[in-house]
Amino acid sequence: MTPPDDAPNDAPGAMAATRPKTARIRADQWTSLDDLARHLHDARSVKAERITSNTLIRVAIDGLLAHDGRLQGDTEEQLLASWLEFLGERKAARSR
Repeated sequence: MTPPDDAPNDAPGAMAATRPKTARIRADQWTSLDDLARHLHDARSVKAERITSNTLIRVAIDGLLAHDGRLQGDTEEQLLASWLEFLGERKAARSR
């Protein structure tokens, strides 16, 4: 479903155009996502923007949507395998 054009736009910066979306994640995903966000936030060279778990979720969604034709499968496991295969191909191409 496409969000309406009249979505609330009262927050500053990147948050201005965001809307909440609920996703059910496993406990290990929750912990690892928080740990990664904390690590990336602490390692920033430019301290202008906070990096949070929600930041990483938006980045992951944008990556999936940018390459949606690469996803193949009938189950979550198959979709993940096709995405990881694509990422591996991209990594191999960049290292050449």
